[in-house]
Amino acid sequence: MLGGEGSITADEQTYAFDNALAMQRERLDTLEALFDPGTIRHLDALGVAPGWRCLEVGAGGGSIAERLCDRVGPDGAVLATDLDTRWVAEVSRPNLEVRVHDLVDAELPGGGFDLVHVRLVIGWLRDPRLGIERLVRALKPGGRLLAEEIDFVTAVAHPRMDPELRERFGRMVHAHNEVLAARHVFDPFYGRSVPADIEAAGLVDTGSEGRTAMWRGRGPGGRIWQLTIAQLRDEIIEAGLMSADDVDAAIALCDDPRLTTISPMIMAAWGRRPA
Repeated sequence: MLGGEGSITADEQTYAFDNALAMQRERLDTLEALFDPGTIRHLDALGVAPGWRCLEVGAGGGSIAERLCDRVGPDGAVLATDLDTRWVAEVSRPNLEVRVHDLVDAELPGGGFDLVHVRLVIGWLRDPRLGIERLVRALKPGGRLLAEEIDFVTAVAHPRMDPELRERFGRMVHAHNEVLAARHVFDPFYGRSVPADIEAAGLVDTGSEGRTAMWRGRGPGGRIWQLTIAQLRDEIIEAGLMSADDVDAAIALCDDPRLTTISPMIMAAWGRRPA
């Protein structure tokens, strides 16, 4: 997925991107540049404070885990989990623990966290509600969950773009969504469901907010599309969704300054575990 940050399940057919690839490190860095400011704003609103014990699930490149370590200080602690921890393990903080964990198959350490944060993870799960229930069980009474998930409903080109380029971008997004849904058990529209799933898990003081931005070719938004489609190229062709020439033209379009699109929506949903 364009927003996929961390491996979620040991089933290699589920998560679509290989963290061992050099381009995946760049993907993670670019995703952090695009999405971290909104995440940090929500963490500020939730009141993350010195002494808190925090859990970062699907830590990816580790930027938010690092930020949380600095926020909670020496009296706090951060546990960062992922199926593949090679990148977050590079973060050096005395109050950080990094642990390999599969949210699909295993419970999280339970009952002791002031904050659990997860970004671009739940949409990859075969059973999103089970995943959320496990996240909630990791909270202490009064602890807060912040879940951020992507929804490609807004991923459309600017209406004043050249019609041919606009059509090319639309075909690329459709192929991206189809391949990930059919071959990797990913819901490209899960973002709209996460607020209701948070409430169904029994949290209180819930809220949600969707955020989008304008992305351009040759900028970070165009680059994240380029890096994503490059990794999905062969699957898109094998599925008959686009020809090799069409996929390559779409990848090139992502580096074209004429490309102007609305980003996918990041839906943030939050709530508190009752005392």
